[in-house]
Amino acid sequence: MLFSYAGNVLGFEGYYNPFSGEGQVNTTIPVFLQPYVSCHEIGHQVGYGKENEANFAGFLACRLHPSPVFRYSVYFDLYNYTINTLFRIDSVRAKQYLNALHPQVKKDYGELKRFFSKYQNPIQPVITWIYGKYLKANNQPAGKRTYSEVIAFLIAYQRKFGKETL
Repeated sequence: MLFSYAGNVLGFEGYYNPFSGEGQVNTTIPVFLQPYVSCHEIGHQVGYGKENEANFAGFLACRLHPSPVFRYSVYFDLYNYTINTLFRIDSVRAKQYLNALHPQVKKDYGELKRFFSKYQNPIQPVITWIYGKYLKANNQPAGKRTYSEVIAFLIAYQRKFGKETL
């Protein structure tokens, strides 16, 4: 619980401790995020150090999971990375896709936005900047955007194995 509160203030959904090998999930984040965040942290535990790699490992673990909750979690999170990237490139098209979402997904986006807005604070941008520098120092030159680089992995995976594998 202590980690969850600190995670909220600092803007973290999960954390992998490389010294203890322990992955932790912020259990106060919306429940629909927790399965994918858990699989992302497990990705780190099994040796995928970079954030894009851990995201892809989480995708592979969740996409065929028997639980629809896990499948929804992975696709919700990966859609979020994708739509945010598209928004930086073509905001009009991104808004069209967002408007076309199922009402439940829109509701979940609203819950996610409300959750994170509750914990906005003056130190969060500083923590985000420091964390970005930490990622860059650890062979992840895109910093925080490394998380979104999973999109390139998904495109390559789809090209190699077909659209139905996503």
